[in-house]
Amino acid sequence: MAHALLRKAERSEGRRAVSLALDATVLPELHGAASPDALVHLELLLDGLCGTGWVRLKADKAQAFQTLADRRPALLLLDATALAEWSGFEAASPRWSRQLVQALREQPTLLTVPDVPALLDYLLRSPLPALEGLRPAVCAAVLNGLAADCAAAADARPYLRELSARHFHGHSKVLDAREELLRLLGVGEVRFLEAPIQLLVDLPEGWTGDEVLFIENGVSFERMARQRQPAWADAALLYAAGFRSGARRLRERTGSSLYWRGRVSDTDARRFDAWLYAGDGTPAVNFYGDLDFAGLAILSQLRSSFQACSAWRPGYEALLARLGSGHLPEAAGKERQQDPGITGCSFADEVLLPTLRSYRRCVDQELWPGSTAKSQAS
Repeated sequence: MAHALLRKAERSEGRRAVSLALDATVLPELHGAASPDALVHLELLLDGLCGTGWVRLKADKAQAFQTLADRRPALLLLDATALAEWSGFEAASPRWSRQLVQALREQPTLLTVPDVPALLDYLLRSPLPALEGLRPAVCAAVLNGLAADCAAAADARPYLRELSARHFHGHSKVLDAREELLRLLGVGEVRFLEAPIQLLVDLPEGWTGDEVLFIENGVSFERMARQRQPAWADAALLYAAGFRSGARRLRERTGSSLYWRGRVSDTDARRFDAWLYAGDGTPAVNFYGDLDFAGLAILSQLRSSFQACSAWRPGYEALLARLGSGHLPEAAGKERQQDPGITGCSFADEVLLPTLRSYRRCVDQELWPGSTAKSQAS
């Protein structure tokens, strides 16, 4: 039923609101319910689907002795993206993309890429929106130029977003997550440079190399760097903007750039550099972020690069104490966050995640130490 509604939305191409009549063809279970209980069960399922906010049920006003099937029921589509993700719907190629591929097939000499049939098949499966509205000859010229640069990438090693901007009128993100396209254009085994992660570091004077603390949010990083307390007095504080801190390239010299907050001695800087990039030293690595599913998903991702990384107890225990009065996920746009399941950190898996699932509330890390830091420090 969801797929039928989404296919109708595709055909409308956004020109009008989309609704689907729940007739005997679309929903035969409604019109041929075997019993009143079966009908009630089906209506509850429809209510549950409408409760997501993705669709709305429309029907004529109820008359005496009428069931829902008698009231011309229909579903109105409200959120196509969420409904498609939930139902596993795969969108068909848009008309412009099919027309482009057909035109390029009819003029095979336009493309000079390594494997024309495979490239055209890819464009049918994964249309490139940046090509919409361009004449076939212009699209072919863009793809040919891109293929030439891909062939030369082994020597130049450009940043992927530089390559995208060069070929798509300054649009730097067209080639993001387009690894298959790049392979079809002849990039081979070359790995393009990705934009380096900017890692902001606050080192205490005379950092011993014993403790590292990743912090999810910038405000909390600044608060804790400005007003150090005994719980993090000796820790190197690191901020890389949420999920970026979990990227594997963080530990590669070409994948990240270090920025020091305040003055850092040469000795401390060299010790930190050696730990991050060469693996020298074995500090305790911890993570402190929001007490929600996304925050703990960052912890899980961090553990792929820092295997012993753990949820930082002082911060998370303070947030746990406030979880009962925390905010509902939907109040902060968090209702679609995915439960990470198992992070590998015993404190997160045995305490934090079960409590989150039980309370179904969230607390942002800015609550602690927050504005209480100064008074607690004194």
